[in-house]
Amino acid sequence: MQAPGIPENEEQRLKSLYITGLLDTRDDERFERLTRLARKAFQVPVALISLLDRERQWLLACQGVGVRETPRDISFCGHAILQEGPFIIHDAAADARFHDNPLVTGEPHIRFYAGQPVSLPDGTVAGTLCLIHTVPRAFTDEDIASLRDLACIVEDEFEAISMAMTDSLTGIPNRRGFYRAGEKLFRAMNRQDASFSLIYFDLDRFKPVNDLWGHAEGDEVLKIFAGFLHQHLEPGEIAGRLGGDEFAALIRRNGNTQSYSRPPWRG
Repeated sequence: MQAPGIPENEEQRLKSLYITGLLDTRDDERFERLTRLARKAFQVPVALISLLDRERQWLLACQGVGVRETPRDISFCGHAILQEGPFIIHDAAADARFHDNPLVTGEPHIRFYAGQPVSLPDGTVAGTLCLIHTVPRAFTDEDIASLRDLACIVEDEFEAISMAMTDSLTGIPNRRGFYRAGEKLFRAMNRQDASFSLIYFDLDRFKPVNDLWGHAEGDEVLKIFAGFLHQHLEPGEIAGRLGGDEFAALIRRNGNTQSYSRPPWRG
């Protein structure tokens, strides 16, 4: 079995994915209906929208399977996100990369796979819209075009979510987006027995900047500070603008509960 490679922009890709708060989301009808449509349109038993986390594949929406996540190192979608276009395997049992893959030799007994990468608004690839069958099959150019069209609808939904969760001035999560991502982060933290710290920022003497130099210069200060926060986050950490000159960040602690793992804003 050949494990999938890692994208060159993996750290940025993960950072963008975590900000969306989509990981661990389930039963979102916007995405479930698209997988139902894909399953029916292509006459396959399984249709999925997958998101690739660091070590796992999360199924944002799924038809035809009873699990919500699988290890990334055995996933077909891990290979698919390395492609610019669709990733097609007509017969996995006859492909040296996959013939002994546990997903081929065991449930769901994949023989045919077609995955189209789906991207977030910043261009980073979140995962795939994919089709699976238990028998080999052909996939025509017309089929590929139709799969791409459906993937574009998935990306439109990603963009709508991003717009609702993103501060339009700074480009980082707004209050709603920060709270949503924070809830997902706390759930993940409980699973991993990890520890995070919440840091609140209120920019001192910000009002005089607006009064003396104008709101355009004040906006630049907010954008610079937001960019500084975002630049120094690691995957799995989040920062957001709560409103006005108020910001917050959730950052990971190291083993010493008295100190943060790597706070760039400390001296």
